[in-house]
Amino acid sequence: MNRKGITLIELLVALSVSGILVAGLYKTFISQQHTYTVQDQVVDMQQNVRLAINRMTRELRMAGFGRMGASDSNFFGAGPINGSNMVLNPGGGGTSLTVVEAYGQAVTTLAPNADGNPPALGQTYILVNDVSGFNTGSKKYICINGTDSVQIKSINGKQIDLDNKTPLSSTEQHQPGEPVYLIQAITYSIGPSEGKSCLLRDDHLGAGPQPVAENVENIEFRNPDGSIPLNPSSACMQVAITVTTDKTDPDYKLDGGYRKRTLTSNIQVRNLFFK
Repeated sequence: MNRKGITLIELLVALSVSGILVAGLYKTFISQQHTYTVQDQVVDMQQNVRLAINRMTRELRMAGFGRMGASDSNFFGAGPINGSNMVLNPGGGGTSLTVVEAYGQAVTTLAPNADGNPPALGQTYILVNDVSGFNTGSKKYICINGTDSVQIKSINGKQIDLDNKTPLSSTEQHQPGEPVYLIQAITYSIGPSEGKSCLLRDDHLGAGPQPVAENVENIEFRNPDGSIPLNPSSACMQVAITVTTDKTDPDYKLDGGYRKRTLTSNIQVRNLFFK
């Protein structure tokens, strides 16, 4: 009987060829997977640095909102805001920065006096619709309508008594309904968080430094010409922030295998010279 089939040699040849093809496909898959992983980390890194620079830019650009001078002893007095007696207060050899400003959304609005009239020029107290966002500790610096910065002396009901050094303006008439902001000192710096080097933001309201972006290796607050430390009287600053990938790339031989990106941004401090 004539039986058809394959010989052992033919089977071995087929298995060898199949093994070579599978090995080639596997190598290609591993290479593509590695490329994807590296690119994914690079994308995350780039998003990290953009997030960090965008968050800082919004706040740094508003430094001094509330018409505080670069170093106003009448406003800051003997008790500067969380240790900062300047609108721009660089520290750490250019690796940290504290900005003082009437920050964020209005906490409340101005109310009329008990007699129904608007606050008088130079008045030493104001009435507001909600005092819960203020106190005589870390929340004692406030700003009315973004133009008149004052200090809280005491709070009685909805009446806020003002420090004698900072009464209401003697030239600007305020009206009921105007926004009242909380003035804060916000510090950006580099520090550890959950085992990673992070960009930290501290609003000095009790929560401590909070991470803004992970894997931030370095940050520098510079003068427009790139020199450090930053001049607190400058109306423009340069921020350079360096981030790294979360994991190493075995094929990348520099910087310990970590890929890096540095983003530099020039920021105009629009309110610095207003009084």
